[in-house]
Amino acid sequence: MDNSKTIQKENYVSELLRYLSFWPYFLISFFLFIFLAYSFLRYADYQYSTTATIEILDKAQDSEMALPTAMTVFNRSMINLDNEISVLGSYKLHKRVCEKLNSNLKYYTIGTVKTSENHSSEWLGNYNLKFKEGFSLYEVTNESSFEINFVNEKMEVNYYDSDNNYQIYYFDSYTTRNQPNDLPFELEVFDDIAKISGQKKILKILNFDSIVKFFLSNVFAVPVSNESDQLNLKIQYSNRLIAKEYINMLINEFNNDGIIDRQLEYKNTIEFVNSRSIFLESELKKIEQAKQEFKERNNLTNIVADASMNAQKQIEYNSELFKTKTQLDLTIILEDIIKSSVDLGLLPVNIGFEESNINILISEFNRTFKDLERTQLTAGSNNIIVKNLKIQLQDLRQNILFSIDGHKNLLNSKIENIEMKESEFADVYSSIPENEKILRSIERELEIKEALYLLLLQKREEAAINFAVIKPSIKVIDGAISSDLPITPKNSQVYAFALLLSFFIPYSIIFIFFYFDNRIHTKSQLSKLIQNIPVIAEIPYRKGNSELVNSSSRDPLSESIRMLSANLKYTLFKKDDSSCKVILVTSSIKGEGKTLVSANLSSLLSSKAKVLLLGSDLRNPQIHKLINVSKNLPGLSNYIFKDDIKWKDLLLNYNNLDIMLSGAIPPNPTDLLVSEKFENLIEEVKKEYDYVIIDSAPCLLVSDTIEISRYSDSTVYVVRSNYSTKNLISFINELKEKGSLVNMNLALNAVGNSGKYGYKYGYQYGYQYGYKYGYKYNYGYGYGYASDLEKN
Repeated sequence: MDNSKTIQKENYVSELLRYLSFWPYFLISFFLFIFLAYSFLRYADYQYSTTATIEILDKAQDSEMALPTAMTVFNRSMINLDNEISVLGSYKLHKRVCEKLNSNLKYYTIGTVKTSENHSSEWLGNYNLKFKEGFSLYEVTNESSFEINFVNEKMEVNYYDSDNNYQIYYFDSYTTRNQPNDLPFELEVFDDIAKISGQKKILKILNFDSIVKFFLSNVFAVPVSNESDQLNLKIQYSNRLIAKEYINMLINEFNNDGIIDRQLEYKNTIEFVNSRSIFLESELKKIEQAKQEFKERNNLTNIVADASMNAQKQIEYNSELFKTKTQLDLTIILEDIIKSSVDLGLLPVNIGFEESNINILISEFNRTFKDLERTQLTAGSNNIIVKNLKIQLQDLRQNILFSIDGHKNLLNSKIENIEMKESEFADVYSSIPENEKILRSIERELEIKEALYLLLLQKREEAAINFAVIKPSIKVIDGAISSDLPITPKNSQVYAFALLLSFFIPYSIIFIFFYFDNRIHTKSQLSKLIQNIPVIAEIPYRKGNSELVNSSSRDPLSESIRMLSANLKYTLFKKDDSSCKVILVTSSIKGEGKTLVSANLSSLLSSKAKVLLLGSDLRNPQIHKLINVSKNLPGLSNYIFKDDIKWKDLLLNYNNLDIMLSGAIPPNPTDLLVSEKFENLIEEVKKEYDYVIIDSAPCLLVSDTIEISRYSDSTVYVVRSNYSTKNLISFINELKEKGSLVNMNLALNAVGNSGKYGYKYGYQYGYQYGYKYGYKYNYGYGYGYASDLEKN
């Protein structure tokens, strides 16, 4: 268990170090993304949050005559915040705000990189902008953009006209008034020339309906809490002045909307009183005229009543009769108004009714009518709530008429009773002259009409006062306040995201590269893939074609060749066996470095023994490049093909190492290598040398090496780091399984050439090798493969 954990930990550390080997790319990515984040923030269109808080006032508390209810007794609000939010989100309200602010008229300043929106007060210092007669901002359907450039003392206006033709107007001064033009506006700038010279401005006229819908969808009304009557109005916008101005105007218009709604009730009361006062004034004139004519006709100047104490009761009944008839007249007037109205509307209130039930029903009717009007702002006529409210209004109207009818019957009954009581005292007045009776009757009728007339005038004054000093519908807790820091983009979030991307993107690219990387890089990778084949050496990468190693060499390549030689002796050769050892050096494909390994192994062994390096790669020989001789020198192929050549005459001596080159490239290499003459050659050289190192052809596509493997005592199979692919390992395992090669051993070549792949190695010899190198391999190659040495 501990061993597996240690291995797992080592794997994690190895993988981490593998990625860390690409630290320059991570560092470049870090600075690149930080720079991009800085550039983005430098020229980003910042959005600021603007918020205001208002409190909705309870309209049920407006009337001093309002009767207490269960809601008011327990201090529970009767405000429906959902209705208020619907009004705040109505198209009609936002349209009024946009009209007052000219919101579809946009001001911009063109900067070096970005164009910023300005409030009208920020656009230019001192200017006058007026639209020409006949042009309406609120009827604009197509967007228009006017670019205004100030150059010295001249002004240039560029725009596309209605036919999409590009138009340019040049003005000799900072005003459009002195020259004829087709612009929809007149602009006059009073700023100093030096102050605005070189500036570029844009004036845009947007579609009015679209700008209303924009603010409608971007302004939000949210309750402060579930139990609160307060609302937060919010908007996110790039210019804080524009946002604050819009929110404040929206609050003002919303308040005015509630005030107008309340004033409408008093307005209807005033109109009702005015219409009835004209009628009563006419009636009073008729009665006064009748009294005057009666006195003139009967030559009457003064009549003094001589009624006794018994007449006091009659006076009281007369007073009660006057009051009752006054209420009857008011009842009849209200009944006529209700019955004569075809469409439902607000009913007059507080006109002198003493019947509280009728007053309560009228107040309930008016409140329901207002709810209907408010609901119809956001709902259609078929909405179930609208239909229910209309039904409620009809029921209330019928209840009011029913109550009025009952009240009339009650008043008529009361009048009959009073008149019956008056008849009981008729004898008391029998002595009063007939003229006095008639005059008394006229005066009584005059008093009734006059009292009713004065009552209506009083109610009109009360309604006029209430109309003028109506209470506000809201209370502004906090006006529009904009945030000091932008809501979006936030610097910390952008830099954090940039930092994340700076590591994630290179990591992802490297991860994908590693995921699809199909090459062998390290000994551990190779050991996991092979089957019972020892890896006896790791040969470091060395750039260029250096001289062959010798006994005095102490570079990493020399040490690795010594390790290869030692492992060969330790694992395969018997200590008491002094016969010649034939070592076959091969690989799977070209470019894996078999010639370099065989040549350096031969050179190192030649310092203590007699060694022959035999070039048996008859298809693409490479040994001649290591010793800087001509490729055309005769060699093995010449010896086998011709009978008059002795093999010793073909030998080259290089630093105590005998070398037989491959010779001329024959048309039939395999036939030469399987010939009896080649076999005899091997037997002969084994008698002369301690070691015979055979540099053979790659095994994957040709059978030359497999054919001559039977002559060898050991095989060194070369695999190149960062070059040999993993699917070649199955071929190597197959060779091992079939026994195609004798005593197979693996040597991993070019180790340390792994900068590109995330593998680097430092050796105990005090040397480090790092190299960035990329190879491309195509299995469909012909046999004219390139130099092995150039690949190492």
